Amino acid sequence: MVAEVLEFLGSGTTVVDMTVGAGGHAEALLEAGVSKVVGVDRDAAALDLATARLARFGDRFEPVAGAFSEAAAGAAPMGEPDGVLFDLGVSSMQLDSGERGFGYRADGPLDMRMDPSSGGPTAADLVNDLPEQELADLIYRFGEEHQSRRVARAISRARERGRIETTGELAGIVAGALGRRPGRAHPARRTFQALRIAVNREIEELTTSLPWAASVLAPGGRVVVLAYHSLEDREVKRFFRDSPDLQVLTKRPLVPSDEEVRRNPRSRGAKLRAAEKVDPERHPDFPAGSAGRSEP
Repeated sequence: MVAEVLEFLGSGTTVVDMTVGAGGHAEALLEAGVSKVVGVDRDAAALDLATARLARFGDRFEPVAGAFSEAAAGAAPMGEPDGVLFDLGVSSMQLDSGERGFGYRADGPLDMRMDPSSGGPTAADLVNDLPEQELADLIYRFGEEHQSRRVARAISRARERGRIETTGELAGIVAGALGRRPGRAHPARRTFQALRIAVNREIEELTTSLPWAASVLAPGGRVVVLAYHSLEDREVKRFFRDSPDLQVLTKRPLVPSDEEVRRNPRSRGAKLRAAEKVDPERHPDFPAGSAGRSEP
């Protein structure tokens, strides 16, 4: 949803891209005339790719290593930006890299850490060490998997035979517990989502950083969030609605066009919400964005 991001943020002077990834949005913003983009990411491999991709822009791009909460804690001074962008979830680059352990299509170690150097627990640690009930609760809460007890029971039985160490093993266990239906999403999708969110503390990171974004924005500045599942989207909707410092620009979230979904099937679940920091001294001098289409 690059066009929609540019409509809300493309006229800014400084934009903080909190999930710079491989640099796609940052590149589009810089090409659109944004003077400077600060690109934040806790995935060192992604940050290296973005830095190489955006080298032609010189000091107009500034890479910053760290999680949302580290930026919010002032790990890097960012002044008063005109825009803050969050593109949540996991990137195609991470999903397709088997050795990172995010996806169920490419076999690899069951890791799922955005920052492998963090020393935090891996998905394998959670799968093998959590009591069955806690595991079921985690899969239900973060994956919204209504058959979480069945999944946790199957995992518990499997780990009695030995540690579950790879994504392929886990995907097979979940598929065996839930069954596979032709033409439907992989049965392990929600379980993998839940583990990734738990490993990386994604909801906690988001709820910490949204107030920070609202506080650092210049008056009239905008925060744009692309969410890919209902847990994230609910947090964003609630914060935008309840923040006294923000005016909501998207009454309903914008969703990808049919053409974009055809080009990039992984964008199908995206929902974009935007809000503007209230300037008490003047009225906004531009209308709410209208690019894309709203959720029906």
